[in-house]
Amino acid sequence: MTATTTPVRRPRPVLPPLPAALRTRRGRTGALLVLLVVLLGLLGPLAADPYRQGPAALAGPSAAHLLGTDEVGRDLLARALAGIRTDLLVCLLAVPAAAVLGTALGLLGGLNRLLGEAVQRLFDLLLGLHGLLLGLTLALLVRPGPGSVAATIVLGALPSFGRQARAALLAQLARDHVVAARVLGVPRGRILRRHVLPNVVDATTALLAVAMAHAVKIEGGLSVLGLGIQPPAPSLGTMINTGSKYLFLHPGYALTPVVLLGLLVFGLTLLADSFNRERLR
Repeated sequence: MTATTTPVRRPRPVLPPLPAALRTRRGRTGALLVLLVVLLGLLGPLAADPYRQGPAALAGPSAAHLLGTDEVGRDLLARALAGIRTDLLVCLLAVPAAAVLGTALGLLGGLNRLLGEAVQRLFDLLLGLHGLLLGLTLALLVRPGPGSVAATIVLGALPSFGRQARAALLAQLARDHVVAARVLGVPRGRILRRHVLPNVVDATTALLAVAMAHAVKIEGGLSVLGLGIQPPAPSLGTMINTGSKYLFLHPGYALTPVVLLGLLVFGLTLLADSFNRERLR
């Protein structure tokens, strides 16, 4: 008789958090929504000139202006697509800057006790200021515009990235294999590169999508209050601010940027949630 062997199932490969998140329904939906809004922004130059004024003010949708025109005859579709690019540009510059600076402060604070106390007090101070309140303060100190919006986003996101990096650092330094490496005299730099920084990078990546969603909301909120991107520069928040005055006469003026902002924030939130779920598995 010949012995029968049971086939051995090979374990499924464990994917990194980001590719694994994109394989889930939640992650794919979020990525598609973000990609849709980004593509609309990139297609903006193919539309009309967002600054060109015309004689037809607050006109309804037509073949020449698919979403109508604003109060000075500018094409609303072109303004909305240009506003996407403006918002994304500000957020894509501010959020990575906050991630790098916040992570560096968090790591330095975790490695030096005295510096760590000072950094924690700074984070507590920034956390005590709401994003819009911080933006209002900066707008009063400097001119409202992209610079003050970017500074508000950076300062508002610093505590999240810094505390996440510090927590990841302290958690890794307390692990048995890291303690053993330190006892054996392995240099601190090598321990940080091999055991600490990869986990800090994963934690920081998980925060990026969340920070982007908050950054989009901060830019929109400041512009709605008139403290963000200033006209005639196109911005979704600025369009909401101006379009709300003509809500009953021309609903699409304000509703179009509201929908675009909602899709972008919802997509980023789904991506962040899916990434966090896969990272914590």
